[in-house]
Amino acid sequence: MIDEITVNSFLTSEKLRISRKGNGKVKFKDLLYGTDVPYDADLDDLEVTGLAYNSNKVEKGYAFICIKGYHTDGHIYAMDAAFRGAAVIICEEDIDIKAVPVVRTDDSRKLLSRISANFYGAKDAVFHLYGITGTNGKTTISCMLKSIIEADARICGLLGTIGYYVGGKEYEAQNTTPESSDLQRMFAEMRDEGIENCVMEVSSHALALGKVDDIRYDASVFTNLTMDHMDFHKDIEDYYQTKKKLFYLTEGACIVNLDDDYGKRLYEELRQNGKKAVGYSLKDRKADYCGEILETTEKGSLVKVTESGLKTTLLRLNTPGIFTIYNGLAALACAREGGYSYDSIQRGLEKLKGVPGRFELVANSKEVIVIVDYAHTPDALEKVLKTANDFKKGRLICVFGCGGDRDQRKRSLMGAAAGRYSDYCIITSDNPRTERQESITADIEAGIYETGCNYEIIENRYDAIKKAVSIYKKGDIILIAGKGHETYQIIGTEKFHFDDRETVKTIIENGE
Repeated sequence: MIDEITVNSFLTSEKLRISRKGNGKVKFKDLLYGTDVPYDADLDDLEVTGLAYNSNKVEKGYAFICIKGYHTDGHIYAMDAAFRGAAVIICEEDIDIKAVPVVRTDDSRKLLSRISANFYGAKDAVFHLYGITGTNGKTTISCMLKSIIEADARICGLLGTIGYYVGGKEYEAQNTTPESSDLQRMFAEMRDEGIENCVMEVSSHALALGKVDDIRYDASVFTNLTMDHMDFHKDIEDYYQTKKKLFYLTEGACIVNLDDDYGKRLYEELRQNGKKAVGYSLKDRKADYCGEILETTEKGSLVKVTESGLKTTLLRLNTPGIFTIYNGLAALACAREGGYSYDSIQRGLEKLKGVPGRFELVANSKEVIVIVDYAHTPDALEKVLKTANDFKKGRLICVFGCGGDRDQRKRSLMGAAAGRYSDYCIITSDNPRTERQESITADIEAGIYETGCNYEIIENRYDAIKKAVSIYKKGDIILIAGKGHETYQIIGTEKFHFDDRETVKTIIENGE
């Protein structure tokens, strides 16, 4: 049986004729369509029933792709994959397996992206994909845009830090951006369910590793660029160039924050290369989307937005802070470029009461003001602390830490930001992983010490939060930063249940 499949624009512009017998089977020659990977011609008609890069997920007829990761190497699981019924092994190194055909490639992760697009090839169905990248704001903008799309009576998928949402189903997010085969599988699942829209966060790791090489976006957003992931990127320039890749995978509008130095640079470079660059700003009156703050309180903001110097609208946001205004402006610009009305935009933003772990106020019966935020970069922490300072009536008590086995250079900067904008700090553990907490704390201390802010160190995160509650007085604000929506803590190599919101509410309600 021959199915005629046209791969949709968000996958590739080429038309692909795939031979399938039954459901979910692709011939090997079609799986490798568009690649230059050499293989024995006898494999042309080999039927592949699925893709896996984890040998535990291999089923009979699957292609197993050996990927070299940070902590392990897929090549050592090739024999296990063969034992589980793999029809073919794709790898970068020579492996001694006789019972299953082995195909060599120079970069198996990049090849996984292409063959995933081929395997899950989109049928003739409309599918609009929006990508959000930048150091901060990705999750909030994604949730805002999803809410806007749904306010227009359309269903929208969401893939990002807080989870992967496909219709009524939710999958736990292992990474900000899933692996390429997982992405294509979820896109296919969305199309099968009649979902025509999806918003996704696109991390620099995903762009650098080729996870999204074979995806095309209707529109993309650049939020900002500040120091982060310097344990992965060699420097900030490499970080910028990696983020920039998203906009050359974008077929429509490239929406850019003009008030960010790297955003301004990106905007000019995109225009010079013939891309449709669209700017948003609170400062540049000539920006395509220019916002003017009319009112801002602890309950939110009212912003006047001028589009292309002509149309104006009022934008009401339910969460306080300048960062929320920038995020709302980005979501509005992306929606407008996608053809959405101001009415749908406003209804969508009004419906969104908040984003999990993003400046989230923890409700409690004792009226203790506690805010939980995911801020885990110096820039993000500074912004949430500044916002909290705008409406505090007493002290601002900040509880925070930094992750272990990650970028050390930002730790002192996090300490400095906390010290400058807090009245009292409690340094604690975040996800220490396999690094000694004392080393992490010392790096943070180096920054906070210079500010003269009073602080103490309580390594146990539960005890640190408990101490913050114990010294709280009416009018104070407790900000618990770093983990936000996360419901776990990684200590050593183990993952333990821990939710900042749940923890602080229990402590408050129980009067501990």
